[in-house]
Amino acid sequence: MKTYRLEILTPLGKSFSGEVTHTLLPAEDGFVGVLARHASYVTSSPGGRLEVRLSSGQTRSFRVGRGFFHFLADAAVFLTQTVETQHA
Repeated sequence: MKTYRLEILTPLGKSFSGEVTHTLLPAEDGFVGVLARHASYVTSSPGGRLEVRLSSGQTRSFRVGRGFFHFLADAAVFLTQTVETQHA
């Protein structure tokens, strides 16, 4: 499966950086799923659960604060004030 680089950034630095196959993120109108080769996309986020599927097939979950998500040319960035890793 195709992958893309995702970074979750806070004012303190990178909270996550890695190759992912899918991101499910909270957007203003609900959840949005993003795969590799997605069209260019920018959205604000009210915060909540953000889930990524790593290239290894594992899933990681985060609780993110309000922020912005940007996807362009198989690279994505989620900018936020707070991030907490969620444990399964």
